[in-house]
Amino acid sequence: MKNTRLMAAISVLLTVIGLVSAVPANAIELADAIPERTQIVIVYDDGTIVASENADESRPALSLAKLYLGYYVLEEGDEEDAVLVYDMIRYSQDSTADYLESIYPEAIEEIVDEFDLRDTDWAGYWGNSTTSMLDMAEFVSKVNDDPTAAPLIDGMANTAEEAADGYAQDFGTITLPDMLGTKLGWSDNLDVHASVSIGSDFVVAANTYGDADTLTEDVQDYLSEDSPEVTTPAIANSYAGNTVSVVESAKQMKTAADVKDELAGTIKAEALSLVPDALPIPNFIYRLLIL
Repeated sequence: MKNTRLMAAISVLLTVIGLVSAVPANAIELADAIPERTQIVIVYDDGTIVASENADESRPALSLAKLYLGYYVLEEGDEEDAVLVYDMIRYSQDSTADYLESIYPEAIEEIVDEFDLRDTDWAGYWGNSTTSMLDMAEFVSKVNDDPTAAPLIDGMANTAEEAADGYAQDFGTITLPDMLGTKLGWSDNLDVHASVSIGSDFVVAANTYGDADTLTEDVQDYLSEDSPEVTTPAIANSYAGNTVSVVESAKQMKTAADVKDELAGTIKAEALSLVPDALPIPNFIYRLLIL
């Protein structure tokens, strides 16, 4: 009986390994009924897109346009110009953007064509550019792992507390947990704000017709971090004589490493040796193992 239970539990675990590894460890979710003033888009690494209804609306790109400009310079520009991109992104330097665009006036239009940015318009000057958060999030997602974009991504990863003009870079998506990098933007009269951030397995972008606090509030109110749910396959529960299917949050589970420690020195621990230590163990399987 015990061996049957053990084999059933291990069999399910092998299936769950595939299920859990396919789900983001810290998924970020978008709520409904986002105010019309705000656009929010999430692009997951697997290509899934979750967005507000107005996500493709072309709005002031603000200093987020420097990402388009910077990537072109890194891709096509001279080395002496490419080295300026890191600080342009980190400090949101308008003067550097002005200089680079004077050398590469074709930059943003070329990026629009290269990445098929359907909602983006250069409008003759980077500071007048418009874009959608859908375009922006998809662009950053595509270049995130591109070696060409490394200085640009590094600049986002080391965003200065204050921009070159003294404005605090502490609003919007940068306030979400565990962001790996962020670019922020704001209008001259501070009535439009935007940001795009890189997470562990997603890119999130937001733009609002409002001040910095409004963007932060909307991001905090309508985005939430959630641990994935794991649905285990139905199995024969031999000791109870019924079939079960369980949905649990990974945060509620012990890890395989925890269970191995509890079962150290037993045949069950040996059977678990091939199971990754970080794998969450559904509670009903845990109970099977410790009986």
